[in-house]
Amino acid sequence: MSLNLNSTFYLHIQFGDIPQSALTHDDRTVLNLFERSTSRTPAAVPTTFPVGQLNGNVRLEHTISFTDEDGKHGKPGGVRGCQIWCKQGEPVLSVKELLFLATDTVSPYLNKFDVSDVGKTIHYWLRWENSRGETGPWSTVISGTVAG
Repeated sequence: MSLNLNSTFYLHIQFGDIPQSALTHDDRTVLNLFERSTSRTPAAVPTTFPVGQLNGNVRLEHTISFTDEDGKHGKPGGVRGCQIWCKQGEPVLSVKELLFLATDTVSPYLNKFDVSDVGKTIHYWLRWENSRGETGPWSTVISGTVAG
């Protein structure tokens, strides 16, 4: 018996209500029905870091673009987004000094400022976060001055 895409779809609709226990492996092969996995695969903890680029040429805005450290991919597989942390003023001496901005799922991230922030230096630290909230290593620091 030869099955094309339409007949496979029809058989799936016709026999889709049969409990899984009633279908044998051969039945599933003939009907092109795959068994679903009963276990969930946890997302891997990120092992790479994001590489950030800062564009501070627009008045009262910093645009932060990020890619994976290989420079080819936006973010590695299993990663939900890029955590963006910052500190205003002096360079960061401890992670405890950082202020969390956002977890951005798509590059770029736009950080807007008030007029009172003009001339201040902002230091950004980035790291990947997976779907379970686990994080990878920190990026190198990127810094920029708020343009007025």
